[in-house]
Amino acid sequence: MSIEKKEDTLNGIGIASEKAINFVEKLIAEPFMEMTGIFTDKIKLWRFKNQVSIIDKARKFLKEKGIEVPKTMPIKDLSTLLEYASFEENEIMQDNWAKLLANTVDPNNKFDSCYVFSQLLNQLSVDEYHILEYIFYKCFQMSDTDRPYFDKNTLSRLYQGNYQTLLLMLDNLLRLRLIEEEPPKLKDDSSLPYSYPKDEESPKNEIIVTERYRLSLFGVELIRQIRN
Repeated sequence: MSIEKKEDTLNGIGIASEKAINFVEKLIAEPFMEMTGIFTDKIKLWRFKNQVSIIDKARKFLKEKGIEVPKTMPIKDLSTLLEYASFEENEIMQDNWAKLLANTVDPNNKFDSCYVFSQLLNQLSVDEYHILEYIFYKCFQMSDTDRPYFDKNTLSRLYQGNYQTLLLMLDNLLRLRLIEEEPPKLKDDSSLPYSYPKDEESPKNEIIVTERYRLSLFGVELIRQIRN
């Protein structure tokens, strides 16, 4: 490669780097980029502060329960939880991470699946959490097995955001198996608009898709693990 081409390449990299830095500054709304190392160090410091805050909140949650000596937990589970939690900016979700940690080390809690719940909580937005929380607090009012279904219109009023975004959130909750869709129902003696040939028997029942959702047992347990 000629000297001129090398200079052009270096200039191109420099321009691209400057654009990347400017873009990152817009994302985090803080013009602190003097050099790449400062950016890395600041992110590490911010994550470390988050981890300290979450650990301190967990300690306070345990203290409120009168628990002075927590039970131990596997290093793998603790490191995974703190790794994911360190990226969380939302205070409500930070509290959820702290509650998950506190409940995991609670000697009275025999349910030991912190690693699984950390993976799930890491894939939830605060809006998706609010949907789960709303459904949870409507459960078990009639009996200890009561998990009612809610239609999309009810959940859309709760979310009060873009409807297409709500559909994406419901898809994500279904993917994570935290909610489940009501099975289709059969409508007796329905007449379908489709015209069947004479040698084919028209269906006696029509399948009705309800588009209603309820908390799965898995979702119930997740919410229980991030409550006080």
